[in-house]
Parts: sequence; C-alpha cells; structure tokens
Amino acid sequence: MKTINTSIILAFLAAIAQTAPTPAPQSEPCNPNPHGRSCGAILYGAAGVSSTVSVLLDFQVHTIDVPFSVSQIYNPDEGQFEVITLYGIDGSVTKVNPGATVDVGPPQVQTKAFCQIVCPS
Repeated sequence: MKTINTSIILAFLAAIAQTAPTPAPQSEPCNPNPHGRSCGAILYGAAGVSSTVSVLLDFQVHTIDVPFSVSQIYNPDEGQFEVITLYGIDGSVTKVNPGATVDVGPPQVQTKAFCQIVCPS
C-alpha cells in the first residue's frame, strides 16, 4: 500500500511540474501620452444651470468660456485615467479625478482648464 501511495504522489507532482501557469489577463495599459484625445467636465452653477467643457489632452492649459459662477464640477470619465483641473477667475484651482464631483469654493467663473492622464503606480 505504501508503494501505491508513493507512486500516486510522484505522478501527481510530475503532472504539476509539467503544467505551466497561465498568465493572468492584463487590462489595457494606461497611456500617459494619448494623441488626439480630450477630456471633459460638467460645470454646475446656481438654479440648475450647467455647461459641458471639453479640453484636449495636449499638455496645455486652455482658455474656456463659461459665463456663470460655478459651484460644482463633475468629471464624467469614470473608470479611466483622465484628471481635469479647472482654474477660477478669483484664483481657485479645482482638480477633479475620474468619476468625482468636487465643490468649488467660493463659487466663481472658471476661465482655464488642463487635462492630463494619471496612470496608477
């Protein structure tokens, strides 16, 4: 009986040694330099007014035209890597991560925006 158990164990170990592990599927890598893409944000003001802005991902700060005082900013890029930063007329700097809504305090007109890719480390 001891011989049979040893033979079974040796056969099992040989089978395991010959089976190569299957690599885990990889998600699409983060590309920190996407050409021709843009990111956006939805800006909310008082009395339900809103505006959508879109900014190229080209490592430049862009002037935007939003004619009302903004109290909240939403980045609709859920699950991605696009972070948008908006600059207010009175000096506010509001960085909004993907899928997040951020309050602007105090509410103010937004004049510039910058879009970037932030890859997880």
